[in-house]
Amino acid sequence: MSGIDAYSATRNLIENTFSYLTWHEAVCDSTGFKGISQVWKVDPAWYFWMDQLDGAFLLRLHADEPLADNHYVSLSLHYFPTAGEDLYQSLSAGEKKLLSDESAFDLETNTPHFEAYEQFTSLCVVAEIGCVLDSDGRLQVLLYSSEKEEDHPFNGFIDLLITSLNFQSKQHHQGAFLLQEGPMKTWILSYSEAAFAEFLAEFELDLDSLVKVVADHKLNNWLHAAHIDAVCSVNGACSCSH
Repeated sequence: MSGIDAYSATRNLIENTFSYLTWHEAVCDSTGFKGISQVWKVDPAWYFWMDQLDGAFLLRLHADEPLADNHYVSLSLHYFPTAGEDLYQSLSAGEKKLLSDESAFDLETNTPHFEAYEQFTSLCVVAEIGCVLDSDGRLQVLLYSSEKEEDHPFNGFIDLLITSLNFQSKQHHQGAFLLQEGPMKTWILSYSEAAFAEFLAEFELDLDSLVKVVADHKLNNWLHAAHIDAVCSVNGACSCSH
């Protein structure tokens, strides 16, 4: 059984990835990354802002499970749209009420107030993200599930996340697969054949139930991200080699 500290490993994975990204302004610009802020709660969580979007994302760890040799972590992705976005109209009455309540929600940053954070952890969920991490906290499998359409902003965040992970780690997926159950689509990226096989066995998934995704523009960009030769924009104090 894995002895990994899932909370620490997840924090390190996200924070190392986006710290490295911020050292490279050209890559920040190309991915649409605007900013990140840690949520100072027990469970790892972060707010993200992206160019071309007025709202804010919340990425938070909500569950973890040890595997035989690795560890699986589950994260929820939330998007809090502004009242001026079309997506706002699709929210429930309860979601709209909280997002317009200035005692609970900061309209400037479009994020919950610290004291009201727990009121929002079940609201505005747009995708679920899973990661298989090895004993050193390295990404072995990444998957994300959603019922949202391809033009939903969550896809822009997924692109940012995977591009940034690959850019920082200098590794990329070896295979991509799709599992569809009704309107729910799950995309799975395998970075390790052994970890992928363990993941399928642990969750009782049959490889024959997955559709192998042919490399397209998006997948090729994620592959390319591991090989981006970007110039570091931090003067003097940078310890990276790119």
